[in-house]
Amino acid sequence: MKWTQEEAIAFECARECITDMMAICSGQIAEQKASNTPDASRVQLLETELARLASERACLRGTDAAEIARIRASYGKVIRDHRAGQKHPMAA
Repeated sequence: MKWTQEEAIAFECARECITDMMAICSGQIAEQKASNTPDASRVQLLETELARLASERACLRGTDAAEIARIRASYGKVIRDHRAGQKHPMAA
């Protein structure tokens, strides 16, 4: 299958969004584990979310324009907020 340049860029951006989300999640896991009072259930939720994100990234296909758009919109906001210093819980 041939992709347009825009489709290829959107796909790579979506993958990078997932990778950024994984990094945020990993950071939250590290913060919990470094805490004087780590929350084991929170760590488990975050580890589950990290695995889900890894699977989502592995399964993402360039032909799924709707999924790519969803990832870029929803994860993009979380990433922008995180970089602006606003905290987002990764797993509710």
